[in-house]
Amino acid sequence: MLKELFDNNKYLICASLSTLSLVFTSISIISVSKSVKEISTDLESISAWAAMQNQCIERTTAYEGVSSKVWSCNGGGQ
Repeated sequence: MLKELFDNNKYLICASLSTLSLVFTSISIISVSKSVKEISTDLESISAWAAMQNQCIERTTAYEGVSSKVWSCNGGGQ
């Protein structure tokens, strides 16, 4: 009886499984997309900070060496 039920509905069963697979894949893609958006938003502020650091280091002439310039740009020596 179970074999007959499967044989009579195998295309329907396969179509249902395929549809479920597509739904779960879509949900997964949406979830990954949201995660990537959050990461890019976080990296944007870090990128702005790094750009300001680079500008400060390039303008700093009072100290020699990158580590001293970074120290100065981060408030050292005040």
